[in-house]
Amino acid sequence: MDRQDVVAVFVAVLVPLVTALAGVLSLLVQDWRLRRSRADRRRLAFEDATRQVAFTVEWWTARQLLPTTPETLQDATAVAQGWLDEASARVSAAEVQSPVPRGRLLLLYRFQHRSAKAIRIGFFIMLGVMALSSLSIVGTALAGGTDLGWQVVFLVLFGILALSLRFWAVSANSTGQD
Repeated sequence: MDRQDVVAVFVAVLVPLVTALAGVLSLLVQDWRLRRSRADRRRLAFEDATRQVAFTVEWWTARQLLPTTPETLQDATAVAQGWLDEASARVSAAEVQSPVPRGRLLLLYRFQHRSAKAIRIGFFIMLGVMALSSLSIVGTALAGGTDLGWQVVFLVLFGILALSLRFWAVSANSTGQD
């Protein structure tokens, strides 16, 4: 094997690795954004609940200053208890975290929309084409072939297309296109 063959084999191995690395990095950024948005939702829920509790306390204090009967005081207690329960439920709902699906890099989880499912099939086809292309490059290099340049270019293009299809599938599934 000469220098060109070594470079071709190196590129044939490097392209799928770079594609996988780009997918992993996109997942890390996606997870970071998801954690940040969860933290913001949680903070907003706590702020809303705090305001609601403060309002309930002030309302209860004002209600006690008015002349009341035991029946109206009991009704006011039920209303205040309902508001406090609502504030507690809001905070509890913000605490619930949706599970992160396994197999996210290869899109091995249930998609909701038909368009995203179709795009995922295209993604799997591109992964298969990339695997066959990588094997073809290694075989050509080992056989001493000279047609490695175009095969490497095609492999890179297939990798870019596979990444694009992956991002498109995730986007189509999350935006609700159907």
